[in-house]
Amino acid sequence: MPRLRVNSIVNRSDDGAIELPYGASFPAGTLLTVNSNASISGIATIGILTSTNMNSGVVTATSFRGDGSGITALPTVTASKAIALKIILDPLPFRS
Repeated sequence: MPRLRVNSIVNRSDDGAIELPYGASFPAGTLLTVNSNASISGIATIGILTSTNMNSGVVTATSFRGDGSGITALPTVTASKAIALKIILDPLPFRS
């Protein structure tokens, strides 16, 4: 496989991000460091993701670490709504 060895890659006009229209793949055990912003769309398979400020739509993982104290904008259900949903959706609500 041919190799390309460079110290930096810039877009054609040297004023913005590069595009990888066919994706990118990194060997296992390697580290990708992003010093600015990273925009990932589609499906990303990531072993360990460390972020100081992540804005995301959906993150699916086999496990999460940490206490989750920095997670915001989570959808919540109030206790009264949970009880109402239980009563509405339970096929036999008055059976003991």
